[in-house]
Amino acid sequence: MKAIIDWANQNSGFLTLILFLVMLFFGWVSGIFRVLMHKPKFKIGLLPGPTFICTFPAEKKSNQSQTHRTAAVIYLKVTNIGTAPSQIVTVCAGYHNYSFKYCFLWFWLDSTPAIGDFGHTIGENVRLFPFLFQKSYLLPQKIPVYLQSGQDTKGIVYFEQPESWGGFMPLIKNGKIKVKVLVTDSYGKKYSNTFKLYAVDLPYAKKFNKNFGQTLSMIEENPLEEWNQG
Repeated sequence: MKAIIDWANQNSGFLTLILFLVMLFFGWVSGIFRVLMHKPKFKIGLLPGPTFICTFPAEKKSNQSQTHRTAAVIYLKVTNIGTAPSQIVTVCAGYHNYSFKYCFLWFWLDSTPAIGDFGHTIGENVRLFPFLFQKSYLLPQKIPVYLQSGQDTKGIVYFEQPESWGGFMPLIKNGKIKVKVLVTDSYGKKYSNTFKLYAVDLPYAKKFNKNFGQTLSMIEENPLEEWNQG
């Protein structure tokens, strides 16, 4: 022990330098970890309400075959369970194509502005659901998409597929369609969750929004019309 003490006394300058470098290294590493730990993380869930997907005949024909469209509505809840704030930038919905029953590829739909609000009648009252992105026609509040740590938001996201033909439609199993919801934040980070949505017919979908499935056809009929989600 005495020899160690004598060596330490004789090399105190060197030990001080080593201790300084070690502390500097651990400070640098801990700083990196703090930066890595300080980041957003979105959790995606569904809420009770209008959440379903529908494939229905379209107006035109391709090679004498009836064309069709697919539209979906999802009542989404997004929670920031991370340690830094971030903003929801885009939401996409993907499904497996009917023509490729054993394929794991996803066909993606971007969010589409809906015509009119989504709601349903409860007795003599009408319950309306807020949109996540676009401005509601009847509800005054603006839904936040910039989420602090621990904050959540909820709202309707609507999707509509261009006119298609043949088996270019979702694969239905036991009355449901497997759908992956993909959220991208302001840092470009992607978060996803997979759900099984009920496949419904068009009359049922129109109970929640009489203009369900008509956005893209109206845009095609009025190409100079200004369409936005604000």
